[in-house]
Amino acid sequence: MKAKLLSFAALVLVAACASNTDDTTDDNGPDQTEDELILRKGSVDHAAIVESGTMQLAGGPTDGHLDPYNWEDPFAIHPAAYADQLSSRLAQFDRWDQKTDWKPEQAQAWNRRMSTGNYQIIDTSKPCGDFANPHTYLEIERAQLTGREHATCGGRQPNEDAMDVTLNFLIRGPAASDQDEGAITDGVDQATKKSEAAFPYLAEMNGL
Repeated sequence: MKAKLLSFAALVLVAACASNTDDTTDDNGPDQTEDELILRKGSVDHAAIVESGTMQLAGGPTDGHLDPYNWEDPFAIHPAAYADQLSSRLAQFDRWDQKTDWKPEQAQAWNRRMSTGNYQIIDTSKPCGDFANPHTYLEIERAQLTGREHATCGGRQPNEDAMDVTLNFLIRGPAASDQDEGAITDGVDQATKKSEAAFPYLAEMNGL
C-alpha cells in the first residue's frame, strides 16, 4: 500500500509541475515586481488548504486552472472557472481506494467551499494541543462536513503532518483521519527537525 501511495504521490507532483506555466502576464500575474505586489490591494499569498488546490486543479499542461486560482482573492474566488474541475478531481480522489467515502452532500459542500474561498478556519476558544505533535489541521472543516462539534483550534501548526491529513481527507473522506487504523501516508511524517514551540518557531539548521 505504501509503495502504491508513493507512486500516487509522485503522479500528483508530476501533475503539479505540468500545470500551466504560460508566460503571459496581466495585472495579477507572477512577473510583477515586489514593489508592485506590495501596492496591490488584496491578498498576495496566504496559508490555505495544503496542496488541495494543486491536487484538485493541476490536471495537466493545458488546463490552465491552477495559476489563475492561486491569483484569486482567497475569500472571493470566482466559482464558475473552477467548480467543475474541483468536483471532477474530488470524485477521482474518492475512487482511488475503490470506495466511495464522500457523501454527495459533503462533496457538494466542499466543492462549493473550495470554488468560492480557499482559507482555514481557526477557533481561538478551543485548545490547540501538543505543539510537537499536533492534530488540529482540517479538524474544524471535517467536523462541519460530518455534522459534529469541533474540538480543537483548527488551523495548521508548523509540525502538523498536513500532507497526510490532506491525502486521507480527499481519498478517505471527511470522516477519516490520518490517525485511523488503515490511514494512508506519503511516507514522510515530519521535517528533518521539528519547529520550536517559542517564537519565531524555527527549527535548528540542519548540519552540512
